[in-house]
Amino acid sequence: MKRVALFPSAFHPSLGGVEELTGQLALQMVKRGGGVLICTNCWPRTLSVRELWKGVVVHRFRFRLPEDNLKARVSFRLTGMRILGEVVRTLERFRAEVVHVHCVSGNAWYAARAAEALGLPLVVSAHGERTMDANGIYDHSPLYNRVLRDVLGRAHWVTACSKATLGDLETYWGREFPNGKSVVYGGVGEDAFGAVSPWPHTAPYIFALGRLVKQKGFSELLKAFALADVPGVDLLLAGEGPEKAALTELRDSLGLSGKVHFVGRADRAQVRSLFSGCVGLVVPSLREPMGIVALEGMAAGKPLVVSAVGGLREIVPEGPGARHVAPGDVPQLARGIVWLANESEMGVVSGQRGRAADFLWANIAQEYVAIYEKITRRQFEGHTSRIARGRALTFG
Repeated sequence: MKRVALFPSAFHPSLGGVEELTGQLALQMVKRGGGVLICTNCWPRTLSVRELWKGVVVHRFRFRLPEDNLKARVSFRLTGMRILGEVVRTLERFRAEVVHVHCVSGNAWYAARAAEALGLPLVVSAHGERTMDANGIYDHSPLYNRVLRDVLGRAHWVTACSKATLGDLETYWGREFPNGKSVVYGGVGEDAFGAVSPWPHTAPYIFALGRLVKQKGFSELLKAFALADVPGVDLLLAGEGPEKAALTELRDSLGLSGKVHFVGRADRAQVRSLFSGCVGLVVPSLREPMGIVALEGMAAGKPLVVSAVGGLREIVPEGPGARHVAPGDVPQLARGIVWLANESEMGVVSGQRGRAADFLWANIAQEYVAIYEKITRRQFEGHTSRIARGRALTFG
């Protein structure tokens, strides 16, 4: 087993797909006897720069980039080399053998240069950052596009969380990735298959979960729920985000204040309880690189209505327990909600669980381990070049 330094764009206490994947991969590697270090951005700045998370060491760095204002550019020029030096020394002390970036942001620029300074192979894993960033940063930032192109060009292997995401990345890159590529999906834990007490609610409910951002399609979900007009069935929506106020206002304007309930931020135990108690899950995303929430719903054996978009189409096949709807199509989504409400006595859909079992975190981790073995063996055999220390602090 290798000693791997994971560089996620965000990590605990932040919640999200990248954070979940990084944590699960780290735990699986430890279970296999490998060494793991997590290096992530120190945000908010009040977080500790070093801590133990479930026995795994987490280092937080101020991954500054010369963004489009004078203060950021000056700060980067004054501190960027020092921060890069700290990253290099941390990897040296850890005796890293592989550097693995999850979701390209400021983390990736520092990870790529530290890996080259130490002659280490670099894996870059895309998780839909080009399409799912809440601020659409890749739509308007030349800097972040230069960073993405730069680290893709330096990667010894590129992965993406779905075929759709890999296809988007290849189109963006404009040519073959020179050293290797593969699709590695997100996963689901064994605990998602276990029985738990249902979430206490006064009526049967349909469940939705995710960051409250426009890309998740929750505005369309509320409109579809109003159009479906399913008596005796509520909608519970768990998550936090910048669209909370707008969604609350929309709910009230649609006359759904007694039918749609915002649960807020939910921890793992609460999410499992919410899955256990629901009659079905809706994933109404307008864009979705993969969709771990859909896997968790399948593991709970629940019927699903999902947008036929991105990775959702790949991991949730249509069948007795699942229906696809066109992203943003409110009338079609409303028909899916009616189907879920009418299937409230369906109970556990065993086929869903069988499909979800293919995505256990142990299986996903093994796919990454195979990549680590391949690129370190290739490097040892001399088929990839090492970059000398002291490279200039430049972008692209």
